[in-house]
Amino acid sequence: MKKLSLAIVLLLAIAALADWVVIERVPLNPFQFGTLLVATALVLAAFVALTDQAVIEALRNWAGKSPVIALGLPLLILVPYVIYAAGSRTFALIPALKLAAYAVAPSVLLLPDRLQHREGANWRDWLAMAAVAVPIPAHWLADVWLWPYGPPQDLYFLLPLGSVCIGVYAFAAVRNLDEIGYKLLWRARDAGVGVANWAIFSAIAIPLGYALHFIHFHPHRVSALNMIGTFLGIYLTIAIPEEVFFRGILQNLLEKSIRAGPPGRYALLIASAIFGASHFHHPPVPNWRYCIMATVAGIFYGLAFQWRRRTSASGLTHALVDTLWHFWF
Repeated sequence: MKKLSLAIVLLLAIAALADWVVIERVPLNPFQFGTLLVATALVLAAFVALTDQAVIEALRNWAGKSPVIALGLPLLILVPYVIYAAGSRTFALIPALKLAAYAVAPSVLLLPDRLQHREGANWRDWLAMAAVAVPIPAHWLADVWLWPYGPPQDLYFLLPLGSVCIGVYAFAAVRNLDEIGYKLLWRARDAGVGVANWAIFSAIAIPLGYALHFIHFHPHRVSALNMIGTFLGIYLTIAIPEEVFFRGILQNLLEKSIRAGPPGRYALLIASAIFGASHFHHPPVPNWRYCIMATVAGIFYGLAFQWRRRTSASGLTHALVDTLWHFWF
């Protein structure tokens, strides 16, 4: 619990710093700033708390008591939304209903499994994974965390953080899926495995990227603080959400479902191919080069996860790759 408390304090400090950067650019009154900070803090608190197995076990017990409790718990995501929307005066019924539907849909699909410990995947798992993964890149929730100043835009970072909370709760607490490995803090071996996979992937991907005309060397001159901030932002809002879904849930379920061949090999390859295909929609569409590069990257992210069974390891590889691409290619 001490580590969990420390992680929450550190992430709240990051949230306060991020909010301070926002108000330096856009003048907010104390009430508006306070609601933004509280909403961010609540989402981050859930985001961190779900990494603790004791929290997962407590949620499993509550969800197992009745379907009403099981479906009511994910609706708590509406609390930070209402707080933020009240402060920014952006509350609207349709976005609130969309957020509620997004929060509860995976748990509705997995509800029949809440008193079981089924290993392999079935059709409800695939639909629940789609319910978690599709709405955000499809921009169905783009009007939820709406920023009211300047051109219309959303506070995007709250969407992937919320998706992790919703997905982990549905699969770990309602479905009772074990070995998701949702962790944020690095252990020494996580760092070693993460960096090693990043280094090997980079040695393969840079020449491959040039051969495919996918990358070009164009380094940016930035401060160390800027680079660290970008890395942390990528780690928390891109790498971890994608690793929880593609490795902790998808690859994990495939490993439990596919018994043929060497343990985990086909699961790794299939999850990596699906991860690669998820980049197909990036411009220029159809972006087959991006699909190839992302599939190869997914193999190394998946290997990091297999070796450590922790998203902190695969997330580190993922964040290092994206940071390298962002600043140098």
